[in-house]
Parts: sequence; C-alpha cells; structure tokens
Amino acid sequence: MHFYDYKSLNYRINYYDKVGRYQLSTLQKTKAILESKLSKNKTEIKIKTQPYEELLKVLEARERSLEDESQSKEETSENDLQTSTIKNYSNEISATEKDPIVPSEKTIIDSIDNEGIFAVKSSLKSKKTAGSKAKDKEGEKVKATKTDKTKDKLSARQEYIKRSTRHSYALRALKSYIEVNINANEGRIDRIKHVFSLMKEDNMSPNLQSYAGYLEAFSNSKYMDVNEIQNVVDEMKTKGYVPEDILKKCIFKGDQREKIIKVLGFVGADISPLPPEVGEAYSCKLLQPLNDKSFGRGERFPSVCYEEKDISTLACSQLEIESQYSLQITSVDAINKVNNLTLKSRKYLEECTNMWRKKITEAIKNFKSIERNCHMRGYQKEESIYPYIAVVDNDVLVNLLLQQVRVMAETGEFFSPNEKVLYKEMGVKVMNHYFVWLNKTNQVTDKVTLIYKEYLHYLLDPKLLAEYSPREYWEYLKNQNPSGPSIDVANVPWPHGALVKIGSELYDILQRTVAFDPNKIRHKASNKSAVTPAFFVTYEDDWDGVDMKISKHIGTHHLLCKLYREAKLPYLEFDASLVPMLSPPKPWVKHDSGGFLITSTPFVRFNENAIHQTTYYSTIPSKQLNPCFDSLNSLSLCPWIINKPILDLIIDVFRKGGNEELDVPLNPNNFSPAPKISSFMSKRDKAIIWKQKRELKKKKCEASSLWFDCLYKLSIANHFRDKVFWFPHNLDFRGRVYPTPPHFNHLGSDLIRSILLFAEGQPLGKNGLDWLKIQLINLTGFKKRDPHRVRLEFANEKIPEILDSADHPFEGQQWWRTSDKPWQTLACCQELAKALRHPNPEEYVSHFPIHQDGSCNGLQHYAALGRDELGAVEVNLHPSDAPQDVYSGVSALVERERQKDAANGVEVAQKLEGFVRRKVVKQTVMTFVYGVTKYGAKLQILKQLKDIPEFDEKYYHEASLYLMQKIFFSIKEMFTATQEIQDWFTDCAEHITRVSGEPLEWVTPLGLPVIQPYHKEITLKSGKFSIQGKESCLNYTSHFEPYQSPNIRKQKNGFAPNFIHSLDASHMMLTSLFCQRQGITFVSVHDCYWTHASTVEIMNKICREQFVSLHKEPILEDLSAFFLDKYARVVDEQIQGKKLKQNSAKMKLRELLSTVPKKGTFNLEKVLESEYFFS
Repeated sequence: MHFYDYKSLNYRINYYDKVGRYQLSTLQKTKAILESKLSKNKTEIKIKTQPYEELLKVLEARERSLEDESQSKEETSENDLQTSTIKNYSNEISATEKDPIVPSEKTIIDSIDNEGIFAVKSSLKSKKTAGSKAKDKEGEKVKATKTDKTKDKLSARQEYIKRSTRHSYALRALKSYIEVNINANEGRIDRIKHVFSLMKEDNMSPNLQSYAGYLEAFSNSKYMDVNEIQNVVDEMKTKGYVPEDILKKCIFKGDQREKIIKVLGFVGADISPLPPEVGEAYSCKLLQPLNDKSFGRGERFPSVCYEEKDISTLACSQLEIESQYSLQITSVDAINKVNNLTLKSRKYLEECTNMWRKKITEAIKNFKSIERNCHMRGYQKEESIYPYIAVVDNDVLVNLLLQQVRVMAETGEFFSPNEKVLYKEMGVKVMNHYFVWLNKTNQVTDKVTLIYKEYLHYLLDPKLLAEYSPREYWEYLKNQNPSGPSIDVANVPWPHGALVKIGSELYDILQRTVAFDPNKIRHKASNKSAVTPAFFVTYEDDWDGVDMKISKHIGTHHLLCKLYREAKLPYLEFDASLVPMLSPPKPWVKHDSGGFLITSTPFVRFNENAIHQTTYYSTIPSKQLNPCFDSLNSLSLCPWIINKPILDLIIDVFRKGGNEELDVPLNPNNFSPAPKISSFMSKRDKAIIWKQKRELKKKKCEASSLWFDCLYKLSIANHFRDKVFWFPHNLDFRGRVYPTPPHFNHLGSDLIRSILLFAEGQPLGKNGLDWLKIQLINLTGFKKRDPHRVRLEFANEKIPEILDSADHPFEGQQWWRTSDKPWQTLACCQELAKALRHPNPEEYVSHFPIHQDGSCNGLQHYAALGRDELGAVEVNLHPSDAPQDVYSGVSALVERERQKDAANGVEVAQKLEGFVRRKVVKQTVMTFVYGVTKYGAKLQILKQLKDIPEFDEKYYHEASLYLMQKIFFSIKEMFTATQEIQDWFTDCAEHITRVSGEPLEWVTPLGLPVIQPYHKEITLKSGKFSIQGKESCLNYTSHFEPYQSPNIRKQKNGFAPNFIHSLDASHMMLTSLFCQRQGITFVSVHDCYWTHASTVEIMNKICREQFVSLHKEPILEDLSAFFLDKYARVVDEQIQGKKLKQNSAKMKLRELLSTVPKKGTFNLEKVLESEYFFS
C-alpha cells in the first residue's frame, strides 16, 4: 500500500507510476488505445499509456486470453507471431475503442519517444506493382537464407513478447488493488465486496495488503458489522494468512495500523506485540567469521564526533534542510565592497525577478486550469500530466523556474544545454518536491525523526555497537516503534514520459514569460521600453558516440548573462541531495531505504533507460544484499572536517583569477578579448580574426565550466568549514561505491582531497610519523620504484624544504609545487610540520588520511584469477624488496621493440628515440584492463606526446598509432593469463547476448546481482521544423524503451572491465566490513584505501587477508556455473527436438561457457607477505 492522498489522486498516481516505470510493455502488449495517422501508404499507430482513471477503464475489460494465446503460439513463425499479436491488440481494444484501425500482417516495430508514448509502425496492404513483386521475390530469397543470428533474434523477440504478455494478469490484480484501497478510505464496504467477487471470477487471490484495506474500510464505515469482520478474518485464514501477518508484512500510512488493530479487536483476534527482530546472519561464505559477534572485535569504536547533548540539534538541522529541499550557501566569489554598477545591476535584477514571479505565477495558474479541463473532459490526445502538477503548489513551481533562470544565466553564456536533459531534470525536481511534501503529510517525517534520534544515541553506546550493526539496530528501532506509518517505503518514481512532459511545459512557460529590457543592461538611456526574451531555441550538432546528430538546445541571451555577472549575487542554492549531511546518514536496510533521512536516494545508480535493472533489486531478498548495505553504512559513518588553512589558500588563489599550474581554474571573465574586425582589413585577416574568436569562445566555454565547478566545490567547503559532516554512499551497477553528493566529496581532484580531514583524530603512535612521511613522498611521485626505507630517507633529507613549504607556501622555496599532487602535498607538509614540532610526536593527534594504493588493481585481480606467476610479480602480488612498477615494465618492453624496429630502419621508431617514457604508456596500461579500445588508446598516447615539446608534431598520429600497437603487444606478452581470461569474458558475453537476447547478468562474490544496462537505441523522427526557410525532419535517439534488445557490441566490450570492477568492489567491501569490526576508520576511493596513520598496519593486514580470501573462491568456475544455469537452460529449450549442427552458435555457447581458462602456479598466500601489494 503505497502512500496516497485522495484529493490529489496520488494513490492512483503512484500505482500508475509503478506500471509506467516497470510494466510499460504490459500496456504496450495488452491494453492500449490506438490512434492512426495515415500517410500515403503507411499507418503509424501510437499506443498511449493512459493514466489513472483511464488505466482503470482499460483494465476493466476482462477478456484476458492474451497470455494463453501467447503460450499456445510459442512455436509459430515470425509472421504468425506478428499476426497473432495484432489480433490480440484488436480483441483487447474492442471493449474500449470503436472501429480501431488495425494494421495488416506486416512487420511491427516497437519504440517509444521521449514523451513516453509507444509507436507501432506498420505498412498497410497495397496493390503490388511489378517492382514490388520483384522486391518480394528478393525478399523471399533473403528469408530463405536466414542465418542463425537472425533466428536467434526472432527467438529473443518471442521471449520478450511472452514475458510482457504474462504481466496482463498482474495488471488486473493492480486494478483491483487500487479500487480496494480507494474505497477503504471512504468506508465503502459494499464496493470492496464487489471488487473481491470480481477478483474471484478472475481466479485472483487477494494479498495481505488488500485484506488490510478491507479491514481498514470497517473503521471508516458508519456501521461496524462484527460478523462481516469475522468473515474477512476467516477468509484470510483459508488463504494461509493470520492477522499478525498484516502488522508484520503490510505497509501503512498515517494511523492505518491503529485502525486495523481496533477493527480486529472487535472479533477478538489475538495480535500479540511483534518481538524485536535482530538482523539475520550473513549467508555469504566470505563473511561467515563476522557472524560471531566477538570475532576480530577491536578495543574501540570509531568516534562519531558528537555528544549526547548535540543529538537533537543534529537531527533537526538535517531534517530542516531536507524538508526545505534546498540549502542557500554563501558564494566564495561574493564581494565585500559593492560598487555602483553592482548595486544598479542588483536593483534591476530584483525588479525583473518580481516581474517574472508575477508572470510565471499567472502562467502556471492558467496552465493548470487548461490541463484540468482537458483532463476532466478527456480532450487530450496524449497522456495527461494534470494529476502530477495538481499535487505541487504553484509557489514551488515558480521558485523552481526562477532558480533555473539564474542557473542558465550564470552558466549559459558559452553553453546551451540539450532540451531533453533540461526537461528531465526539471521534472525530477518537481517530483522530489512532491515526495518531500508527501512524507510530511503522511507523518513519515515525524516518525523518522523519532527513530533517528534513538539511532544517534546508539552510535554513542559501545555496548550496543558491539551487539548490533547500524542496519540491525535501525530494524530493531522500527520494531520497537510500530505505531504510525511505515517509514521504509520507497516513493514510486513518476513515469519518464510524465517527467519529460512536465519539464517541457514548464520550460515553455519560462520562455514565454521571462524577458527583460536590454537598454537597462547596456546602461543606455532610452525613452522606449524594449522587451527581449531571455531564452531561445537553437539546433546544434551532438556527438552520440557513433555519429553527429542534430538536437534541440535552449540558449540564454548574452545580456541576461551579463546582468547576473554584474550583479554578483552573494549566495548559491543547492538541492539538499547535492551537499554533505550535518548528521550521520540513515543506514541502508533495504534497496529503497537508506542515505538521506527523507530525501529519496537510489541504492544503485542506473541510467534512466535501465528499467528492468532499476526494479530488479526489489525482487532480491534483503538478506542477500545485507553485505552491501553494511559496507555502505560503515563508509557513510565516517565523519569529516575541513582543512581550513588549505581551503583559505585555495580560495585566495581562486579569487585572484586562478592558476592552471595548480589546477585552480582561470576566471573566463578575465580573458583578453579577440581583436575587432575593421572594414579596411583584408579577407584573409578577417578570416584569421574570426578563427581567433571561435577559439576564444571555445576556450571560454571550457574555462567557464571548470570555473563554476570549482566555485561550487569551494563554496560548499567554505559553508561546512566549522562543521562536522558526513557523506552518504550508494553503488553503481557494478557494485563500486560512490558518495552521493556529486560536487564535493573525497573522490574529487587533488584540490578537493587536500581540504578534507577525518573529523576523528588519532595519536600517531609508534610508526605513525613514518607513515606520514611515506605518504608525503608518495604524493610527490618522486620515489615510485624505491622501497619504503629509501622514501623515508628522502623525506628526512627534505625536512628543511617541507617545513619551508608548510610555513611559507607562496613566499618560500615552494618545493610542494614540484609535486604530482601539489595541494595534497602542501597539506601533508603542514601536518608533518605540526607533528615534528610536537614535544612527543607519538602523542600528536592527527586527522590526516593516509592512502594505500593498489598496484594497477585491475591487473592484480587478473593475475590472481589466473594464478599468473609472471603477472603476479609485475603487479606486486609476489613479495619483493622494492615495488615493481608495471608501467615502467611495459615501457621497457616497448623500448626494446622500438630499438629493434629502429635498427631495421623504421622511421617512426627512430623518431621516438628517448620519448618512450613511463608517463606516455601509463594511462593506456591502466585502462587496458578496463577494455580501452585501440582508438581510445591512440588518443591517450597522442595527448601525452603533445605534452612533450621536443617531439616533432609531424609524427604525432603515426607515433601514437605505433606506440599503441607496441603497448598492446607488450601487455599481452607480460600477462598471458590475463589475455586468455579477458578473451574468455569477451567471447562469453558476445555469445550469451546473441543467443539469449538478454543483457548479461552475474552475481558478485558478496551476492550483489549485476546486470549490464546496455541496450539498442531506437531512432525516431520528430515533427517537421524549419531552418533558414528549409523544411526538415529531426531524427533523434530514444534511450527509453522497455524490453529493448541488448546492444551486443557494448555488452561484449563492457563485460570484462565491469566484472573486474565488481571484483575490486567486493574486495573493498570485505576490507571495510572487517575494518569496521576491528574498530578502525576506513574510507576508500575504489582501489585506494584511507585510514589514520596509527592504523595503517591493521588496514594493510586486513586488505591482504581479504584479497586472498576472495580469490581462494572458485570465481571463474562459479561464473561458468551461473552462466550455464541461467543461459544454457534457455538454449536447451530452444534446441530441444530440433536438428542442429554440432557447430551451431547455440551448441558452441554451452561448450564455451564450460571451458574455463586454466590457471597457473602462483601461490595466493604470497600476497600476505607482499609489502607493496597496496602501498
């Protein structure tokens, strides 16, 4: 029972959203309304997903033979399949649409445009000409020679249609469920009884949530019939339900739970209080030791850096930010002294804002009125968005649009965003505002506050921390506070089409209402009042990764940008989900509950087109996902503070115009203007100046993007400078962990990492000072191939320079600026200076994070998978006296090959003498394991060669191509087992997706299901438009189609790197969980692990133990078994009873999946002794 509001029809909105988001293809294949648009010889039929009441009307027709027909025609040919599908369409729609135009038995192509409307295109029968008959004959020949690949595609298509038609039964249940709960609120028991009788006729069994609605109806009814209540309870028992199940398993809003308990009390139903639940034990073999609460328990727990007296303030502060949905932050670019120009600009901007507010408010009122009339009278040909916009206050919509005016004015002078991106973002903002309001209305916010305060008490109690994990204690608190609404209920996202259309309509209002007087911005006196629109539409070329396509963009008038630039507004505004939290995040307990307190946070990040992947996690038992939940919770609980001295230095450089050398972006407003064109110039001179202008505009555009990104980061950091804060975390689809606030987090650049410190300080201890010195030298990059002993000696030699850097960053020798990571180096210099000057360095309390990096971590996993002896040595799995540098090793092999070629007279090899350097090959080696293409590798090398001034630019492209070939050859020579495993991964992915027609799926060693979200895109045509008087038709690509066929190329190329990413994520999660049990601080940036200087040895020990434990599992064998079970079974069904050649694609798949690459002789236990495995 999702939360609903009857006045706004939100209940039906949420459930239509569920259909629109998860089962769109169900509507496509079952209930639809066909509209025909006739052209000369083609019919385009749109299947519109009607919302709310229309959905109920469509579902009322109970002739549900679709599923049976689909199953009976399983073995039909392609044409028979298409014909039966069309018949099903016409049969289903006959109850709701008179005389629909049904296409003939021609090819049906399914697609969906960015409005969320399916389009089924079909050719009508026509008289055949001689030419068409000839084409038919050719077509028959082609059909007779279909390849196995084509048949595989047809089988996949049949599977998709069968899968979608099976959901028709679910739609009937959904319709009944909606009606039960709508009538429950009104106490209409007679209507509910009628719905239950219809469900019985349709052979549907009511679920617990429906019975809960039935019982609630008695509470809302004028009369209480005890006998009827008893009949409902008895019927429940016949279905295998008991009253206690309702309280344990159902979802409640407001006081529904109390109403149902009261009703059950009239019939004496025994509802005993639910016993507090403690989280289930881990089922994952790798985590079995942690099921013993005493295993590996450290002497302490990491501090959360607040006291009991602060709990109420912390909780209320964070909830207030999320309730308001946004946070105003002072800009670091704000000026203290305001000149006349700024005052004048601010005054006119305020006048404009007031005028815009009035116009936008009026426009929104009119828009809602029109939408309401069309919706109520059924005038609209497309799906109505009125139920969505009706539940959002006008003031909210007005403020969102005014905020967007500023965003586009400040960033739009050199950049025109794509309209589809803008529309979707605006729709999502409207939806999120509604969700915040809904949580308040349904009393969820109040209950979350109550439980959250108790949770904050738990984090201060060592005894409770030893007994419960954060996830377990949150569940315990929920069970201890059963009254009131359910709190761990996901808000069902609105359909993609609705979000886009909402954004489209609001931007249309923006373009019609926001205008200004250009003379006032130019500061010219004029008697006439001129009005200029602030925004305009442009059509620009966009690169989609394959080719160039025209797309629609929204541009901003340069004078409006000038107005905002001169006004220098002192604040910035961010959504609550874009900034860190002022209190510890809510623990993850379910796939849809965790992170921010009342703001929706996705457990897994997916693109909008990954429909099935997004909903798949709701079908996974929570117990299977508990390891991922607990890892995210442990990482999210790390408190942070700002390194204020470093922040102040960076802000000073930023305000002074930036510094490219120090990675502080230049202010685009300080660029020198291009020369002006005069009438006496020659055509050649004019062409040169026009070229300079284009280059300047491009440079300003790039600089503007970087400058605003840095402005946001520094402003957020400055806002939190005196606060303790936390980063909630979530996953990408491979299981890699990311902080959810995008602008400011520890995954950022050198500049951002330098201003972050652990809020908890730890004494350096016995070896902490040495680790601080090693960290400093690691950051500089000066001694990459030297052992720790040499790095320590070098650090001691450089003490004078280190102290000088700490005391006089810009006035002294500035040794820190020679580092690879200058800002982190400077921060470390200052930390080391404080420790050295402490009377007893061992007692110095350090907040500075110490990093331990994996040595080309992807290759480490490949070497471990294949037990590759040579590869293990190169990536430091094997112990050695000094760290092995795989990049230097590859560059040495490339240099050997270059010398051979140079001796044989190869000109490009001779030109590269002295230029085959570690830096040139590093990026390509690093990304090789993650599936970089040859073209991509060539571009990487080209970029590095361009950074070498001495290299002859005439040989850039030839040399980069040559080096790419040699690097690939050298890696394959150095890592033979790696190449074999990578090839097996690629072959498996290609054959599976080609034969099964499904996206590739696997399960990580910690139980996280992974589904690759790569699907084929559909090219659609929009309406006609005119450019320079010429009529044209715009093609665009739709990413949003349910049950898309997988993109075989992307599935194939993505599997190997994605699988390795899922392994390094599993290793990180294991390390985080065991570090949490040990009681030490642990944070990760993928394969770079952070902790305090005093606990580096503990973390390193755990890191190595968990890597060995992970790779002792039969990972490749388990993957093979999973593939055979999931995909070979489909193959068996398809080939059963058919005569296929032994070498057919389907038989080859079974053979391929069974052929696991052989392993080498490397002993994994050696990793435990390797000092430089992570260092």
